[in-house]
Amino acid sequence: MKRPASGRLRRRAARGASLVFAMITVVALSLAAVALVRSVDTGLNILGNLGFKQDTLLAADRATQTAIRWMQQQIKTDTTGLDASLVDAGYVAASIADLDPASTRTDADRVAVDWKFDNCSSQPGRPPKACVKPLKTAITDETAGLSSRYLIVRLCSAAGSSTDGKVRCPRPPNASSTVSGERNQLTSSSSTRLGSSTVTEYYRIIVRTEGVRDTVSFTETLVHF
Repeated sequence: MKRPASGRLRRRAARGASLVFAMITVVALSLAAVALVRSVDTGLNILGNLGFKQDTLLAADRATQTAIRWMQQQIKTDTTGLDASLVDAGYVAASIADLDPASTRTDADRVAVDWKFDNCSSQPGRPPKACVKPLKTAITDETAGLSSRYLIVRLCSAAGSSTDGKVRCPRPPNASSTVSGERNQLTSSSSTRLGSSTVTEYYRIIVRTEGVRDTVSFTETLVHF
């Protein structure tokens, strides 16, 4: 006995509808899988970048320690060893106004740091009014792909000895000093430490470290001897 044609058509239509729903489900699952994979890849990239950033910060700390040891050696060898600028060593004996260590400014009044040794030509904005040189020979870690350079700036009004009365260097304030209400503010009204005959000179150590994946870190440290 033959089945009605309408029944066969309904079964074929049902199978066709099931196939459509199955295909939609497969597409939805595929999109979800792609989104999950991309999310995992993004998370791994973020974690990797954070790790590389941490590596550059550790390298910058080592470069800062190297700069401090270099200054200590200069003072130990010659008490006037830091009175004059030393270009190849990345040392400037006088404070620099309008210094832009991270090259974030674009105005012509800034003083840029020639981190890439191209006379600051690759930095954005108009050419700076001055371009100072950091440490000539980079401190490298080839295994980790890290390279650091530092610039040391003595926070004094000019180069020369701070004991001759013409060069003013910052001093820490105390109860007898006349300063504004800023906490821990440094002034340059005298070259000697209050309450002591010992000369205190402050040094600003700026370190730029390059790592893998174009990771760059800047650190600044203020030290005195």
